[in-house]
Amino acid sequence: VAIAAVGMLATLGVTLSTDAYGPVADNAGGIAEMAELPDEIRDRTDALDALGNTTAATGKGFAIGSAVLTSLALMTAFAQRVGLDAVDLVATGKPTPTSPTAVLNAALTDSTADDMELGRQFPDFRTAFIVPGILFGTMMPFIFSALTMLAVG
Repeated sequence: VAIAAVGMLATLGVTLSTDAYGPVADNAGGIAEMAELPDEIRDRTDALDALGNTTAATGKGFAIGSAVLTSLALMTAFAQRVGLDAVDLVATGKPTPTSPTAVLNAALTDSTADDMELGRQFPDFRTAFIVPGILFGTMMPFIFSALTMLAVG
């Protein structure tokens, strides 16, 4: 994960150049308008400005992606350093089941379910399915919002 984050940060020069293209094209359009140049030139600068907005959005995607990978690497390094296996989200003093069998038994029997705290412990995020699940789960509202906006326009 850390190597992937460094790989994304290695493209920082290209990302910054594409991000800076938008304001330059926008300024060119403003200069053409203030200089009262023909409409043909303003049309060209408007097309370049639209391209600049697209490249700026692409650059922001790279920045967000590298930030997610970097924070994931930092979180994993911290968890390994302090020996963190799981996080008890609500400390109630009741015993928490530690195995899938104990969770199933506690869920199926009423007497054990009252004595044990279920669903309060965050699973080990170093497993192969947890971290992608968290990342995709947090992306879903934004994906559906974007799809909804595209469907309306």
